[in-house]
Amino acid sequence: MKRKQAKQQKLKIEEGLEKAIRYAPKGVVLDIGAGEGRNSIFLAKSGFKVQAIDIDAKSLEKCKRFAKNHNLPIITSVADVRKFKFGKEKYSLVISINTLDFLRLKDTKKLITKVGYSLVPGGVFYLYGFSVKDSLLEIAKRKHLKEPEKNTFYFPKMRTPRHFFEKKELFNLCKNFEIIKLEEKKIIHTHMGSEKPHRHWIIRVIAKKERSVS
Repeated sequence: MKRKQAKQQKLKIEEGLEKAIRYAPKGVVLDIGAGEGRNSIFLAKSGFKVQAIDIDAKSLEKCKRFAKNHNLPIITSVADVRKFKFGKEKYSLVISINTLDFLRLKDTKKLITKVGYSLVPGGVFYLYGFSVKDSLLEIAKRKHLKEPEKNTFYFPKMRTPRHFFEKKELFNLCKNFEIIKLEEKKIIHTHMGSEKPHRHWIIRVIAKKERSVS
């Protein structure tokens, strides 16, 4: 168990998240799809209080245990983000790293609207997902995987759809925010369960809520 937790901590924090926290006021962070807690732990150590949610109770339990053992301000909740009650002006930062792209686009649109309401004025939204340039999209097309909507494919092994974002599309999804940075690039990608680092085309946005929503 200790070895797994050590490995969890050695995984490199996504550089876009490190940039995003520079723009966010200190306060409470909502980590959507927190998993085993790599990002939640980083945020807690960076001076934020964290609410970590995930639909996978087993993964989230590891995050909860680590937070308790290291006295970190992380509250975990098992929840489907589509049914989660965001509340109004609660969070200084909301992050989604490889999470909203596992939803249908209509659900993502609704959730980004909810994110806007849940952020304090000046709060930041950080979204990270795969780009339409990623090789996984080409693999999906080559295998003739089911495509329920444009650039969304159903992957049988994952038992879930996965959406690949276009840059213009993500810009439009965040049109009610001040977009601080929107970029698309090829990076070395690491995650729990991966044998070794590998390359992916990703897309990410740092967006700020400019004012209160009545």
